[in-house]
Amino acid sequence: MASPSRGSRDADSSSFAGSDRSAGRWQIEQPGVGDAVMERLQEVGTLTRVIEQRLSGALGINATDLAAMEHLATDGPLTAKELADRLRVSTAASTHIVDRLEKAGHIVRRPHATDRRKVMVEPVAESMDRLFGHLHPLLRGVEGLVEALGPRDRDVVKAFLAGVVRIYTDTADSFPKG
Repeated sequence: MASPSRGSRDADSSSFAGSDRSAGRWQIEQPGVGDAVMERLQEVGTLTRVIEQRLSGALGINATDLAAMEHLATDGPLTAKELADRLRVSTAASTHIVDRLEKAGHIVRRPHATDRRKVMVEPVAESMDRLFGHLHPLLRGVEGLVEALGPRDRDVVKAFLAGVVRIYTDTADSFPKG
């Protein structure tokens, strides 16, 4: 991916730190331009969105529903409330997500084992097989890169990524819930 040019982008750009709207164009301050690490992080972010869009399309669901499926794949069966918390959406929105996923055949609702008031949202095995079938090459490739790291490099990468996750989490938490 070529590095973005300094100056302006179209008004629909979603990546900018500060802007000055003039002559129908955004004047954008672009921190990290020319820094290889920052540019690779930007590229990973862009490619993550591309993969999410294509995976959503392959599964016949939208990006929000895919995020729910990822939580169910990672954490196992959850209540709609737990899913809402992980997605940072309202419980009403979570109910709509669960309804869509159930209608598409990706999840089933099951009674909670010990609490009659709760319903568990459980991923369908065939759906998880499809999800991981699409993701397998990506996951194996990244796993291979991690396995190739020496212990010191692994510690540096781990600390760096923990810091990135903290910044992303803080930023996500700063936005209104909805």
